[in-house]
Amino acid sequence: MSILLIFIVIAVLSYLLGSLNFGIILSKAMGDDVRKKGSGNAGTTNMLRNYGKGLAALTIIGDMVKVAIAILISVFICKKLGVINNSQSFPMEMLVKCFSGFFCVLGHIFPVFFGFKGGKGVATSGGMVFMIDWRIGLILLAIFIIVVVITKYVSLGSLIMAALYPALILAFHQNLTITSISLIFTAIVFIAHRENIKKLMNHNENKISFKKKESE
Repeated sequence: MSILLIFIVIAVLSYLLGSLNFGIILSKAMGDDVRKKGSGNAGTTNMLRNYGKGLAALTIIGDMVKVAIAILISVFICKKLGVINNSQSFPMEMLVKCFSGFFCVLGHIFPVFFGFKGGKGVATSGGMVFMIDWRIGLILLAIFIIVVVITKYVSLGSLIMAALYPALILAFHQNLTITSISLIFTAIVFIAHRENIKKLMNHNENKISFKKKESE
């Protein structure tokens, strides 16, 4: 099997796994659709606002686990077929992880199973980063928490994480191919957050509350 065909298989597999959007799945299990509530986003924040901490926690776990599974399967396939081997000077395993993670996040944002309308990919992106390099994952998680605690804007924390991700990939791994994939990933995240960006600029973006949920 050619390397091109292997990467096509990985892209399709990762995209399909990413399309399993747990916010939508869990809300539909409740006889509802999270995309018809609040911000209309099928992500953890909107799940938290409309269904509570329990389903929000299950959403973030599911969306992180699916990208971990996609990356693990992709690496396993590439090792079995000899695409990844110990004699390579090029970081092929890292490339496979980035490639698989990118298509999984793409599936989450544009899920084929749910009319191509999904979430913004924050939890799935976080899971991807930890699978690619846990050190970068911890740095970005710390930055995300600090930004959200100070500003109460989840979207701002997500955008700053996405913006810093390529720089950290380049700093830690010094590889232009992998950095290029991370830049495309960042662009996709910013496109998914375009409405949030407008609201942040107009100072009318919704803030998250760390207190007990108030009646709306």
